[in-house]
Amino acid sequence: MIDYHIDPIVWFADRQVNYPPVHFVMVSTPLTEESKQWVLDHLRGRFSIIMNTADFFSNLDSIGHISFEDPKEATVFELKWS
Repeated sequence: MIDYHIDPIVWFADRQVNYPPVHFVMVSTPLTEESKQWVLDHLRGRFSIIMNTADFFSNLDSIGHISFEDPKEATVFELKWS
């Protein structure tokens, strides 16, 4: 049996911020649509996506870079997607 637990923090909080505050940690791994969906499904903290046109032309799968408020989530993202 699959347990479908709905986390109210994930569903009702505004997790994606428009610009990264100074204390957010940026990761070096480019963000893709697949990795963005993974962030939405598996992580809980706030994050920001930085679009970079230079990255787009060098890596067509990339939609930018992501930065996280929680350094632990940044580490988990790097371990999974780098």
